[in-house]
Amino acid sequence: MAVKKAPTKKRARTETGAFQKDDPSTPDVNEAWVQTPADDFVWYESREKEPSMFPVADVRPIRNFQTGRLEYKVEASDVERFEKHHFLMNARIVRKA
Repeated sequence: MAVKKAPTKKRARTETGAFQKDDPSTPDVNEAWVQTPADDFVWYESREKEPSMFPVADVRPIRNFQTGRLEYKVEASDVERFEKHHFLMNARIVRKA
């Protein structure tokens, strides 16, 4: 049986990409934060151990010290753009299974 992860909170943004502020006229609703489903991210990792950390398509990596590989947490809405990067096209970075 698969365990469903709890949703997380994320800062809300306007159409221009700026942070959304809370509207004081609605005290029971906080417009500055939105709920995101836990499965709203796709994980990628480097195929080999990497000696240094490097961003891919403006996504900063997380080092997995057990494997020596870099891991990238990419929002599901950004996967298409992320997968067009040449490190993914050349299979230096792959989708994590």
